[in-house]
Amino acid sequence: MGAVRRSEGVVTQLVDGKAFLLASGTTEMIVLNPVGAKVWEAVDGERTVEAIAGLLAPEFDEVQPAELERDIRAFLADLRKLNLVT
Repeated sequence: MGAVRRSEGVVTQLVDGKAFLLASGTTEMIVLNPVGAKVWEAVDGERTVEAIAGLLAPEFDEVQPAELERDIRAFLADLRKLNLVT
């Protein structure tokens, strides 16, 4: 899988470590917890899932790298279903 990109038109607001997302053309606000917000912030259009996991690994040293990557991949798949990332 290549680089993960945020979909165009997604408005983001960070408040108290949470990310509030609103996709263009929708009225449903998506709220990401602090962990989800960290992943969202790492999605820059250049990083792959593997690179995002590598970037965040030091913050989650109690989680095995393979498990962290798997969790990030599943989280991004959920965001993809909501048309928030491509």
